[in-house]
Amino acid sequence: MKLAALYRGDAGVPSLHVAAADGFAPVDELAAASGAADLGGLQDVGELFARGPAAVGRLRELAPGAQASVDPAGARYAPPVLRPSKIICVGLNYADHITESRMERPERVVLFAKFPSCLSGHGDPIVRPAITSELDYEGELAVIIGRRAANVPVADALGFVGGYTIMNDVSARDLQGAEPQWIRGKALDTFAPLGPVVLDAAAAPPVAEMTLRTLVNGEVRQDASCAQMITGVPELIAHISAGITLEPGDIIATGTPSGVALGMKPPVYLEPGDKVSIEISGIGELVNTVAGPRP
Repeated sequence: MKLAALYRGDAGVPSLHVAAADGFAPVDELAAASGAADLGGLQDVGELFARGPAAVGRLRELAPGAQASVDPAGARYAPPVLRPSKIICVGLNYADHITESRMERPERVVLFAKFPSCLSGHGDPIVRPAITSELDYEGELAVIIGRRAANVPVADALGFVGGYTIMNDVSARDLQGAEPQWIRGKALDTFAPLGPVVLDAAAAPPVAEMTLRTLVNGEVRQDASCAQMITGVPELIAHISAGITLEPGDIIATGTPSGVALGMKPPVYLEPGDKVSIEISGIGELVNTVAGPRP
């Protein structure tokens, strides 16, 4: 099962859709046809997970019979999670990326945060603000938490994953390198494109079998197996939840492999008009184009 938050017509808010054979079906229509009141009015995946395992299980039952009524080519995507309470990112989680960044392998897991204001959807622009001239991409597998997780053991951690999606951990390298905290370097508006869909954890292959590729204007920049993560998804969830309670819809971005602009000699940073495409096997392709500063 794959889920997307899509805008329909002139609607100012998105609604949750499930992927069908040739497109998407509104979950509201499935709910109405089946009398599943617990699935009505959902805007995004975070709201679905917040309604609990029974609602998720009901949608899994209905999804195989869904009939597509929305063409993906004409769909306008929202981030599949609109209002996460937390976006927790993992730094330096691939050995080759540590090398290209000219840094030492950290002794502990490196965490930093983004904000909901960073989120943008598939097809939305990445805005390069006037305060940076070194805009970089980082293709990452993102974990969406499915149920409340506090002090979770490693052995149980995958049971708290609701699904997987793609995130671009957009970075302003000049700000990141010049300031002791990474907030401005990592958490400016539009710096977390997310989507296009969430792959239900029940249908997902093992993370170690997923592969990630990032292309800029059609040129492959990153190409790696997610098996190369230094700290895996179960260990990340256990580490974070030991002191930070994770809520349904929270996002963990698991780090990026080598191939970012920072590691090129010389670096080739993103410019307005550049198209960034991130592909993860089993999930799909997240595409965003860089735009100049907002007026």
